Amino acid sequence: MLLAACAHSRPPLASPLAIPASRLSSFDSNDPQPTSTFARSMAGAVSLRKGSDDPVCALPRFAGVAPRKGGAPQYVVLSGGSLHGAFGAGFFLGLQDHGALPPEPDVVTGVSTGSLQSTFLFLARQPAPADRKYGWIGGLATKTLPGADNSAPLKGGRSNIEDLALAYSISKEGDILSIVPFGGIGMLIEGSKGNLAPLRKRLLELITPGTIDEIAGEACRGRKLFVGVTDVDDGHGYALDLTALALKAYVGEKPDQRMTEVRRAYVEALLASSSVPVGAKPVSLRTREFDPAPAEVSTIHLYIDGGARFGVFLDQIRASESMARVGGAPGGEGAVTLVVNTSLAMPPWQESDAAGHAPRAPKDKWSLVSLALRGIDVMENQVYQASVASVMHDAGHLDYATLSNAGIVENGKPAETPNEHVYDGKTCKEWHDADTADMHPVQFYPRYMACLLDYGRRRGQLSEWNR
Repeated sequence: MLLAACAHSRPPLASPLAIPASRLSSFDSNDPQPTSTFARSMAGAVSLRKGSDDPVCALPRFAGVAPRKGGAPQYVVLSGGSLHGAFGAGFFLGLQDHGALPPEPDVVTGVSTGSLQSTFLFLARQPAPADRKYGWIGGLATKTLPGADNSAPLKGGRSNIEDLALAYSISKEGDILSIVPFGGIGMLIEGSKGNLAPLRKRLLELITPGTIDEIAGEACRGRKLFVGVTDVDDGHGYALDLTALALKAYVGEKPDQRMTEVRRAYVEALLASSSVPVGAKPVSLRTREFDPAPAEVSTIHLYIDGGARFGVFLDQIRASESMARVGGAPGGEGAVTLVVNTSLAMPPWQESDAAGHAPRAPKDKWSLVSLALRGIDVMENQVYQASVASVMHDAGHLDYATLSNAGIVENGKPAETPNEHVYDGKTCKEWHDADTADMHPVQFYPRYMACLLDYGRRRGQLSEWNR
């Protein structure tokens, strides 16, 4: 068993298609301008405010597609945050409830759980495709709950944003993450605590041919959708262009087979962006850089969660040759909608009493493992703080929301925290504790996520931005 844990075969490719990719900025000794690699690869990849010149857009099915109208460029930037992505999904649903969604974005970027949200935000103003399947729907959010802020149950097929909220409503952790058996021994043998096979199945029922068709149509209007991943082999972060991938569905013969390959590559890209090491296995993808690599040059590498390199990204797109700065395109300064699906505050290193309450500081004892885990938390938090600050710095206009209640005042007092929010008779903190006691989840707490979804929806209905 120990020998089995020492080496694992690379996961097979789910699709042979090469996903258009652009390396994000790096301080390579051979690259005196850190952003130039991305700028070269992005040149021509972002066709902001222009219709796409891809030959696919000349096909009759896209003949009626018109380029975006003028005005200030719009961006939606979505962070990682694992289970806390339920907050962001609820927040956008609340904005939609009151007709307060941000303007249609020219560019959407997502990392980790933000990558899972990105497609639905990109298509927020398009109808939910009729070919989606909803056999997976479950969880508290689908039930009528008297006394809850939003008692009406969610229903599939009414909008892309509502479908997104439903995707975060689960009955048990196994709905999206399958935990390997035999504890630590099983983890060593398998190479991870769990696998995302249930999530893959759910995504394939959401990313349907109709969904790809809508994404391709928006790509022909010049809009762009990117998700961030980290390449294990070369260590760089990459932006995967899912709009360019969607257009590949209409190239060549055997259209049904081609569509299947595109959908598989698309879903694997989302899973790669969300695959946190140890929690889930890395994903094999075939990628191709736009420029200078010719079309036939591609690589097969292992990819993991983009959060290993950046919590959000947008400034790298700003650095491309086609956009000298955020808002540099004709039409005025850019407006950024930034949703951070977690809290940027670093909680103190504390112990709790025997009942799991009343934290007390400082931590009396530490071990090699606990100190190492704390160090990882600090480094991850720094990655998020730095990348969020970078996006904020370059925004012409900024609407910013995060899981924390920082900067929000209600009736002269600080707004409620997520843990204080009451949903179906319990606070989110109480639901978290109840999930821990009843279900023993590793990462995804079903009723806690339903509470976060409701908390985010209330925030969205009130348009409670942190900034």
